[in-house]
Amino acid sequence: MRLKARKITGYITLIEPRTRRGLIEYRLRIVTPGGERIVAYIREPPPWLKLGTPADITIISAGDRLLIDRISRKRGLNELRIAPIMIDEIVKEAFTVMSGKINGKFFSVPILDEHLVSRLPNKVPSKVYCIFSESGGGLKILEIISEREYMIFTNARKILNQIIGNERRINEYVKNLLEDYVKEFG
Repeated sequence: MRLKARKITGYITLIEPRTRRGLIEYRLRIVTPGGERIVAYIREPPPWLKLGTPADITIISAGDRLLIDRISRKRGLNELRIAPIMIDEIVKEAFTVMSGKINGKFFSVPILDEHLVSRLPNKVPSKVYCIFSESGGGLKILEIISEREYMIFTNARKILNQIIGNERRINEYVKNLLEDYVKEFG
């Protein structure tokens, strides 16, 4: 059975660890420069992967899920900015307006994307993390991450780095054992 592959370029706006059939996998949300949002899964993310990173990605369909077949860092695109924001007010009328503080400065911005509206907190004031892209037109919010989600991500990142470090030490230890064995019995 041949799976159809699709190549995309986009920014990583969510990395969420989860378990599936007893194994750890990571749910990635990718936003393309055109604004398309894609959710895909990867078993072993590369060490360089972090929120806001631009990437070239090959995804394949497996039933109703998208799986990442290949991922590489995209050269020539800037990483996105991630900043904590204190939301003081959310007004929902003809469109939604979010107001608050970023870096001690007041801001008020319309939120037109329904996905972003669904990510706004229910209670204010509330601290969230926003992923921004910068262009000639100013800042554009690509993702809103709750403080809890952000803490889960940062803790998962620390654990992943520890696992990678331990894996390297184990591989080096096994390599040395094998070399010693070959010297002794070879």
